[in-house]
Amino acid sequence: MRTFAVALFSCFVAIAAVAQFEPPKAPPKPPDTPGADPFVYYAHSYRGPDYDMAGLDDRISIHVQNFETLLKEVHNDCSGIVLFLDGMALKGLKPESCDKINGHVRYRLSRTADADDAWHTLLGRPNGYFREVSVSLGSDAQFSMKSSVSSFRLEVIPKRQFLGFLVFLFLAIVLFGWLCRGTAIIRGGSPQVAATKRPYSLSLFQMAWWFFLVIAAYVFIWLINDELNTITESVLALIGIGAATAIGATVIDGNKQAPSTSDVSEGFFRDVLSDTTGVSLHRFQMFIWTLVLGVIFMASVYKDLEMPQFSATLLGLMGISSGTYLGFKVPEKASTDAPAGTSPDAAPPAST
Repeated sequence: MRTFAVALFSCFVAIAAVAQFEPPKAPPKPPDTPGADPFVYYAHSYRGPDYDMAGLDDRISIHVQNFETLLKEVHNDCSGIVLFLDGMALKGLKPESCDKINGHVRYRLSRTADADDAWHTLLGRPNGYFREVSVSLGSDAQFSMKSSVSSFRLEVIPKRQFLGFLVFLFLAIVLFGWLCRGTAIIRGGSPQVAATKRPYSLSLFQMAWWFFLVIAAYVFIWLINDELNTITESVLALIGIGAATAIGATVIDGNKQAPSTSDVSEGFFRDVLSDTTGVSLHRFQMFIWTLVLGVIFMASVYKDLEMPQFSATLLGLMGISSGTYLGFKVPEKASTDAPAGTSPDAAPPAST
């Protein structure tokens, strides 16, 4: 019991210390003018020595001149004071503390459902580790008071975590590239052929493509937005289409009556774009649509910091493209089921 009391007391002392903390170069409070409009003259974080920068989950203290006027506007209830960043109200975010004597209001910058659009605007399209924003308060979510804090630095991307993410992603891509060249991870063809000589598979490439894009986007959004529930129905549908296509192609190839040992790789692009008659339109269509949707996917994640919601029509088009590819694999299979005496040079090698 005594230990608990000491810990509780220490907690209150720590909170009080944070509330009373002032950066070394904090300006003195201007004298109040009774009845005058409230005015934000200073804002700081608790991230020394960068007291002019804060990110998600950091605390920020806003100093107000003529604070009593603001209190009257919220009926002496500090929970009614709204924080504004770059003119956007962070609805649902309540102050952690309110110093009515010195006119200080402290917030912990956390995401709320009501302020979701504001946070996406503030953090979206990052072109650096931070962006300069104005800081103000208001008695409601409609209008903010005047403020001289116009260049507070809002951390958009946590630098250390982001650099670690880039290193991890680079190593993962290098490892996957090595596996693609040295193993059958995205190769089809006959198991009688050495893994490094089998042709590359279009369906397995598509499956790997979406796997890497979704993983990279998921971690990127989490680093910036601190959100975990970001996978959308569209993303699940794309992953499902890729997986179903790969399974269908594997089943069709597995039913070949006489696996051919002449199916060898002729290079990635020729493998994924060619069937037994050469470069084919249905393979080219599926390959291009996969790349186009991938680019749109990445642009949407960068712009809005959320997984895109593709329309049912677009997903249907992707499904039709994959279905067409599987339909054309049946005659590809028939041509590879040629009699054993047929010359292996009679047709180019087929790929999955």
